[in-house]
Amino acid sequence: MKIAIIEPVGGHGGMNYYDFSLAEGLVSAGTSVIVYTCDKTIIPRGLPFEVKQTFKKIWGNNYKLLRALRFTLCLLRTLLDARRQQIELIHYHFFHYTKMETLCVLFAQLFGLRIVVTAHDVESFAGEYSDHAAGRILARVDKVIAHNSVSRRELIKKANLPVANIEIIPHGNYLNAIPKSPSPAVARKILNLASKEPVLLFFGQIKEVKGLDLLLQALPPVVAKFPNLKLLIAGKVWKDDFSKYTYLIKEKGLQNNIDLHIGYIPDEDVAIFYRSADLVVLPYRRIYQSGVLLMAMSFGLPVIVSDLEGMTEIIQNRQNGFVFRVDNPNSLSEQLINALSDQDQLKLMSQAGQETVTQQHNWKLIGQQTLKLYQTVSNRK
Repeated sequence: MKIAIIEPVGGHGGMNYYDFSLAEGLVSAGTSVIVYTCDKTIIPRGLPFEVKQTFKKIWGNNYKLLRALRFTLCLLRTLLDARRQQIELIHYHFFHYTKMETLCVLFAQLFGLRIVVTAHDVESFAGEYSDHAAGRILARVDKVIAHNSVSRRELIKKANLPVANIEIIPHGNYLNAIPKSPSPAVARKILNLASKEPVLLFFGQIKEVKGLDLLLQALPPVVAKFPNLKLLIAGKVWKDDFSKYTYLIKEKGLQNNIDLHIGYIPDEDVAIFYRSADLVVLPYRRIYQSGVLLMAMSFGLPVIVSDLEGMTEIIQNRQNGFVFRVDNPNSLSEQLINALSDQDQLKLMSQAGQETVTQQHNWKLIGQQTLKLYQTVSNRK
């Protein structure tokens, strides 16, 4: 089989690692892959598959209409090239369900291509999600991949998709993306952090459903126990008002315990934050799948997560991480204090978490599962 992964976000939004890891897993499973991506994607040397940067100048500050026109032309060129390369099936990655995703599906059908879609975000957290649009778009594709059972259930419920059209294939780990440097000591020096103080990390997009306010509300009892504690907040604000978090920091008297790095974190700086941390906190109110969770576990860091199903499918309390009651700052405070009070337990959770992503989120296994799905689609008449 010849497969095309068509994913225009690529290096613009951090999808390049996912795209390349999936492609490598598919190649190891025995199929041929071409990845079509954008011109902002950096292509490493020695990849066992071909990468084509066919989506050019679609990101930036130009007029939306102009970028939409460019996207449409780039999509057509991509599909034309896929046909010339005798591609049998294309794999899209959808985060929203808009006119852009509609074009992707309709144009691929016009070219006579089989279509598999990974539905990364089952529901838009910005309130723009349309059940009808998602159902209409996804009903036209051959198979939909969900990363876990809660995502599949939401697709059935909200998009009215048949159970048989949805396959669960987990999100892969980030083990191959973990750099050897910097060391924790060097990383803390870069961020002007003391070598002995406990450091928590809240990483990624800052938006209401991520629960940063919940974490700030939970911190005072923890700071009373660990006065030198630092919370690193690193990420870009997305459709949220950061002033409410600034107010909470002042109201709770946490100014000396918070280290803010607000804005987009370049790929080359990500390791600095993870290497500096003792514990990664994910106090989410709603989530279906978290790349931050898998990244933290790949770095060998213990994690604290809310007891949402999308989290507890991966994390079992005190087996490979810590779990608190969602939207409950007292529960979060208790778990933070318990975790930071027992360094041996932290080390055990680190090891167990890394073992989880190594065994259950292995890209070779994911490549095999995905290729098997492609074959069921290709064998249909």
